[in-house]
Amino acid sequence: MDRARYEVRVNGRLSERARGAFRTMDVRPVPPQTIMFGELSEPAELRDLLALCNAMGLQVVSLQRLPDG
Repeated sequence: MDRARYEVRVNGRLSERARGAFRTMDVRPVPPQTIMFGELSEPAELRDLLALCNAMGLQVVSLQRLPDG
């Protein structure tokens, strides 16, 4: 299974409960946004992460695949 690191930025600050929905991600508030970092398999986990953001009503500002290492 191929894995890659991603950074996802969403608008706003996530509550503690909302951050808990992203257990596999490192979630950091950077007002006025929240940044999530993590390693995901492609494309299944990435698709699931974006679907979760959509279901929670989060506005994804950017999605970036990070360099290996």
